Amino acid sequence: MKKQMPGGLLAALLFPIAVVTAQPVVKVDAVSLLDELAAPPATLAEAYQRAYSDNNGPDATPYYQAWISKVEQYNKEGQTLQMQFYQKNPTGIRPAAQPVSRVSAQQQSAMDGATSELAQKMMNDPAFAQKFMQMSETEQHAYIAKLLADKGIKPVDGQPDRNQQAIPGSDVDWMTLYSEYMQTANDMSRWNAQTELQTKYDNLHQEVNAWAEVEIKKLPMISYGEYGHDHDPEKVKEIRRKALGKHRDLADAMMKEAAGLFAQFRSASRQRMAALNDALRGVQYGASYDFGIHYPSVLGAQMMLVQEPYGLLSNEISVINSIAQWEQEWRNFE
Repeated sequence: MKKQMPGGLLAALLFPIAVVTAQPVVKVDAVSLLDELAAPPATLAEAYQRAYSDNNGPDATPYYQAWISKVEQYNKEGQTLQMQFYQKNPTGIRPAAQPVSRVSAQQQSAMDGATSELAQKMMNDPAFAQKFMQMSETEQHAYIAKLLADKGIKPVDGQPDRNQQAIPGSDVDWMTLYSEYMQTANDMSRWNAQTELQTKYDNLHQEVNAWAEVEIKKLPMISYGEYGHDHDPEKVKEIRRKALGKHRDLADAMMKEAAGLFAQFRSASRQRMAALNDALRGVQYGASYDFGIHYPSVLGAQMMLVQEPYGLLSNEISVINSIAQWEQEWRNFE
């Protein structure tokens, strides 16, 4: 191992160099946040209860409002942290932390004198210089400690900090965690199954509408004198009622299938979020941890972690509202 020059050893013996900078992110377990979300409705009746809970539907949002408020609060905290970071670092890059010296003027003067004395001795006495550089660190420390003691300075206890700490944040591969999560989070192919489901039931609903029109055309016409003629309105109404019943059955079947898909989406999100979420929890969300240059990227990724469960819910609400309208149409039918 390369040995330190005398001046560096003197400084290390007098004061520690390490500086730890806390870089907090939002204290939120995003996976637990997802798990707190109410399970999707499994039937048309449940979907209707959520979408029309305030009689002003279809909008299932109020049913989830308490959970949504938590997400909004976490988002505000993240935005505040981002703003604070960029206010201090407009370029998005935090300057490297500088060592903080706790050496008094008297200690500095004594250290300068000891450094000069040792340097002169090493230059004027090649044999001593060679011997000194061959000493172990413990032997070097002991020699320098005696020099300092002769000048009335007591070195700090323990081993010196040689200013060789790892670069902040390098103990975790944040960039890999960040990039892998971002790639999977932006993969839209995971929605293909839902698109297929929606297309399937749109077509089935259209078939019901087509069936109703065919059945209506089969009805005998009734003359209304000078007002013309038309199909028997009571029989037309009965066909419409039957059609709505078919639509309700389809809506119920779709909700059952959608609930299964939503559960799959949530499970996939848990797996996708786990690595980055666990790493953030492992460093106590930056309470006493320095992310180094990775901080803005990690904070941004954490905000996406928090938004992912909200994105899942927004999608679920859209489907719930659409399905629930068939129940509302049935109830409003006269």
